[in-house]
Amino acid sequence: MPDIEEMTINKAEEIAEQRYGREFNDLPSSLQMQVWMEAEQQVVDDLATQAGLRMDDMKIRQNSKGETKWDELELMRRLGK
Repeated sequence: MPDIEEMTINKAEEIAEQRYGREFNDLPSSLQMQVWMEAEQQVVDDLATQAGLRMDDMKIRQNSKGETKWDELELMRRLGK
């Protein structure tokens, strides 16, 4: 798994290209700061979602005998299915 800084760099490049049609380093410094902060937030949100899904998966595996249909439905909702 790439480290958080690398993930943020990649996300900032992606945002800069999609939104402004330019590479991140070609943006004015004030715009770079905005894009970087947005990229950081997206990376944090993505990692938190992944962690939550992993915790849900672990709970289901640990509690497979006592699992209810509601647990499975909640997992499917979080996975967007």
